[in-house]
Amino acid sequence: MSPLSFDPPSAVGVAIVEDSAMLRELIEEAVAKQPGLNLVASVRNVRDALDTIPWDEVQFATIDLQLPDGVGLMLGQELRRKYPRLRVAILSDHRRPNLLDVIPIGEHHFWSYILKSSVDGRQQLGELLAFASQHAFFDQNINVGGAEAQRLVSALTDQQREILSLVARGLSNAAIGRKLTLAAKSVEYHLRQIYLTLGLAGDADSNQRVTATVMYLRRFSDAESGN
Repeated sequence: MSPLSFDPPSAVGVAIVEDSAMLRELIEEAVAKQPGLNLVASVRNVRDALDTIPWDEVQFATIDLQLPDGVGLMLGQELRRKYPRLRVAILSDHRRPNLLDVIPIGEHHFWSYILKSSVDGRQQLGELLAFASQHAFFDQNINVGGAEAQRLVSALTDQQREILSLVARGLSNAAIGRKLTLAAKSVEYHLRQIYLTLGLAGDADSNQRVTATVMYLRRFSDAESGN
């Protein structure tokens, strides 16, 4: 995984609610190193999240699904009711997309669901969180096995991979066209071919773009970091 090089008007305030001290530290470091994100607070449980975090300063929260004194999903729902512009990313060890069935469809664009097992390093995590701070993000590995996702993305041409890498950085079709000296229609054509290759042709456009990004980030994060 590896999203986004967007230019938000100001840094996104981030709150972390994570029980594991080691993972909490990793998230803190990832946020600190990611342009456009600003760490506001980091706590380990629901009580501290509600009592100590200045939520008026937070636009994005990353919350562990299972906390020592509650369920992260329920905490996220409570926070969303109080702060309707807040985006929430649930970090989980569980490949259970049905957990989000309790979230109304109209709310889904404020939520992300990230498998901890998909995270491979600080840089990748930071880019993923930067993406989730602006867009809904549902980990492709919940529904598509990692090996299958790798096989599909490996079938892309070099040019398609380059275009998808720019999508993953948050560039619009127009910006991609300017960067690669391509007409907007050409970018659209290449994206359609990418979606076909990845088996995403039947999805809505917004889901195609996000899902293709997730598949790209998962497949190429190791190779491009030199690991």
